[in-house]
Amino acid sequence: MFFLKKYLDTYMPKVKNCEYVQFEKHHLDNFEAEELYGSKQMSNKARKENIIRQSMVSDTVVSVVNGDAVAIFGCYILWPGVAEAWSLFDPKARRYPIAMSKGAFAFFDIVTILNGLHRMQITVKKNDIRALSWAHYLGFVVEGELKSYSADKEDYFMMRRN
Repeated sequence: MFFLKKYLDTYMPKVKNCEYVQFEKHHLDNFEAEELYGSKQMSNKARKENIIRQSMVSDTVVSVVNGDAVAIFGCYILWPGVAEAWSLFDPKARRYPIAMSKGAFAFFDIVTILNGLHRMQITVKKNDIRALSWAHYLGFVVEGELKSYSADKEDYFMMRRN
């Protein structure tokens, strides 16, 4: 099931100057994090197309702060009860750690409840200390290591949310 606006309005946190909206293509117009998505050999156009395609098959929410999209959260249902979450952050998102954390907690909780999930998982680049710390803060624990997992053959951790 995809998010309905009423769930966003009702259950996403109220944070000053921040709103959480359903993803639309135009949110990528000034979003500066797509270069972090996909293989280093991909063009920015191909990255944007992949993000758009991924958002079409998953619940996807955008954090908009003062009119700028600063984060995108998505969750793809792999099969009943199991989902894989993903997120992308514009460098501006670092200025709003409370809004990003509150938004992530709420998003993961809403997706879990609406879809009756018993498992939510993410993959995190093994050498990205900031992302690993944030994943732990959000309640994810490492289950195992995925060797040469990415298109660029980088190692990742598979993590699940407690």
